Amino acid sequence: MYRNDGVVNHCCHCGPMSSKYRGATTYTQSELDSEALIMEQLHQSRIAEDNETSDREEDEDEEEDEEEDKILKDPAKLNELLPMLLATLRYDVLRQLCFMMDPLVTVGSDFTTFAAQIGFCSTYIRYLKALDIKKNSPFEEVLRVWQDSAPDTTIGDLLYLVNEIQRHDVVDKLREFYLI
Repeated sequence: MYRNDGVVNHCCHCGPMSSKYRGATTYTQSELDSEALIMEQLHQSRIAEDNETSDREEDEDEEEDEEEDKILKDPAKLNELLPMLLATLRYDVLRQLCFMMDPLVTVGSDFTTFAAQIGFCSTYIRYLKALDIKKNSPFEEVLRVWQDSAPDTTIGDLLYLVNEIQRHDVVDKLREFYLI
C-alpha cells in the first residue's frame, strides 16, 4: 500500500496518484483501499492499451517486412530502386562487402556460393579459393569478372543475388548504403 508520509505515489503506466490525496497527512484505510483499487484498475487498463498498441505495431512491422521481402525477391523492382551499374559501386562499400564475403565458411554462403550463383565454373571457383586474401579479394575478382562479362549488371542485381544466397548481413549493408 501507500506510505502515510504525504508523498505522491507514482506508477510506471498511470502517473501520479490522484490529487484527492495529494498532500494529505492522514488517510483512512478505506480511502487507501479505494484509491489502490482505482489505481490498479487504471494500471490494468493502461497495460491492456499498451499491449494492443504493441500488437498493432508488430502487425505493421510484419507487413513492412513482407513488403521488403517481396521487393528483394523481384529483380525488376530492385533494378528500379537501384538502377546504378555495378561499375559505380562505391569503393568503401566494395571494401566492406569483400570483408564480409571473402572468408570461406563451412556452413552458409561466401564468395564461392555467389560465384556459383552467377554461373562461374568449379575450376574458376577453385582458382579464386587459392588467391591470397591479403593481396587479392576473391569477391572483388568475382564482381570484376561479372561486370566485364555483363556490363549492364546493376547494384540491384547484386542485391538480388546476395539475398538469394541468404546473406542477409550483406543485404542489410547494401540497403544501409543505398537507403532502401
